[in-house]
Amino acid sequence: MNFDLINCEQGSEQWDALRATKPTASEFAKILTGGGKVSEQREMYMRRLSIATKYKVPKFTGNEWTERGHALEPEARERLMKETGFDVRPAGFAIRNNSIRGASPDALIWHNGQIVGGAEIKCYNMDKHLGIVNKGVLPTTNKPQVHGSLDVTGLPFWIFFVYCPEAFPLDWLIIEVTPDSYTRQLTQALDEFEADYRKNWVQYLAEYEVDMLNKTVREMAPVAHSIINPEEESIL
Repeated sequence: MNFDLINCEQGSEQWDALRATKPTASEFAKILTGGGKVSEQREMYMRRLSIATKYKVPKFTGNEWTERGHALEPEARERLMKETGFDVRPAGFAIRNNSIRGASPDALIWHNGQIVGGAEIKCYNMDKHLGIVNKGVLPTTNKPQVHGSLDVTGLPFWIFFVYCPEAFPLDWLIIEVTPDSYTRQLTQALDEFEADYRKNWVQYLAEYEVDMLNKTVREMAPVAHSIINPEEESIL
């Protein structure tokens, strides 16, 4: 395989720690937009990852729509398996070989004991779901995550599966995504981001600590654990 798969429960402390300092597919839009432009959030994201090498950084804890997605995901995964006949299994965290970037697939697709593809599962509200079903193409906003998963894993295809039980009989749609020119553009952008991150993370961390001099650093952002010591060899 072109990636290492860490078996952990998504949302667990282990999963949080694995992705805390790594560019991850769900955040790739902060590096390259779905429209193929360098994101205005690129430096901010790099700084956040740099700070997280030493300090706990507040994370998104979810809302009613993420809660809906988590609740429906097992049902959606079963539906995907039923409609395709694929062996669809939950996954933990994937890290690209010789890289620090990763992805948290909603599912991986197995055949004859091998991983052959992956899936991104979305359980939107009815209006958004039907809009995607009507167009039948991968939404631009989802391109960085889906193509980023292709980049991280090196797998030949990724399924974008939308599921909304309230929309029956139009309650599901499969969009198969394969590597293309956008994938190559994203790979280049991610390579450049990683190179800049390795080069700048110590400086960005130091700048953050200087900014915090007038406050008690441990009170504002308690040290998470010794992920990285700037005075020693970096793991990045």
